[in-house]
Amino acid sequence: MAIIYRPIDPRDLAEVHSFTLFCENSGRDSTQGHIPDSDDERKKKSEEIISQLTRDASKHHCLAAFDDGSMVGVIRLNMMTIDQLPACHVRALWVNPDHRGRGVATRLKELAETWARAMGSAFMDTNVRVSNERMIALNTKMGYEVARLNFRKRLD
Repeated sequence: MAIIYRPIDPRDLAEVHSFTLFCENSGRDSTQGHIPDSDDERKKKSEEIISQLTRDASKHHCLAAFDDGSMVGVIRLNMMTIDQLPACHVRALWVNPDHRGRGVATRLKELAETWARAMGSAFMDTNVRVSNERMIALNTKMGYEVARLNFRKRLD
């Protein structure tokens, strides 16, 4: 069966909850020290997504990939101003490990770019951990360039 790509439905609480869990997994995949959200935090994040999508869909967009009705990948987008230009920021991108290597992340990013252009975005902005070689390779292949570096010094 073909993978279906579509915006999530903010009226479907189960779908929003699954989307929230997938977004949480993007943080888990990108850092060794990830601390899982509590049930209360997940509920708040789901409510935030519902509120954003129903209040102003021109600034927030949540896409998911479905295989045989099951969510297998997500991308969460926000319009914002970066360097005094309208920009689309990728807040989360995650694909179930069983579906990686099939072009799901690439297709989600392509659909995200289409939405961002329609919203008047001058560029896409995303953050990637330096250790996430697969996502760095995907971004490079899709024409993304390093715009700034984020340095961190541990103080413990």
